[in-house]
Amino acid sequence: MPGLFRAETVLLLFRVALLAGLFIAVWRWGDWRRWQRYYPTMLFVMAVNLAAAFITYHHPLWDFNPDTLALSETTVELLNTFVSLPANTLIYLSNYPAAGPVRQIRYILAWVLLFGALEAADTLIGGITYFNGWSLGHSILFDCAMFPIIRLHHLRPPLAWLASLAVAVYILSAFGFSGAEMK
Repeated sequence: MPGLFRAETVLLLFRVALLAGLFIAVWRWGDWRRWQRYYPTMLFVMAVNLAAAFITYHHPLWDFNPDTLALSETTVELLNTFVSLPANTLIYLSNYPAAGPVRQIRYILAWVLLFGALEAADTLIGGITYFNGWSLGHSILFDCAMFPIIRLHHLRPPLAWLASLAVAVYILSAFGFSGAEMK
């Protein structure tokens, strides 16, 4: 079996396992009976991700490297936007603890750790490349903001848009973006 464990094969197997695991998780833990309740926030997450990809087109902070199934970074980004992020949002909001700030903080931290671990694994096998000063640590800090903002959008959408704008302005200024670089 020569070539079975080439970097491209490992990356493909990792991503296929992630997608399969995601489909199982969303089937098992997603609140499909009341999906309409979460739909506006799923659209919010998709819109913010697409806006970020558009704005950072000429000044990327990271790229999802293609594999043998998704042959371009754009394909991987579109799968992330239209499959992974909405499915994760459905699972995240479906199981968000109703009461107790300690339980809610632990729940958010569990999601941050999960996303951080998956990104670390993806980075180690060559699935993600960082640019312009961004790193795995920055992604984890971003996740610390992202998950509370997703919950905030579910409860108070205008405040979540303002919080997202504040995070975007901070990232744009902290990582050297200029208006000339924007598409």
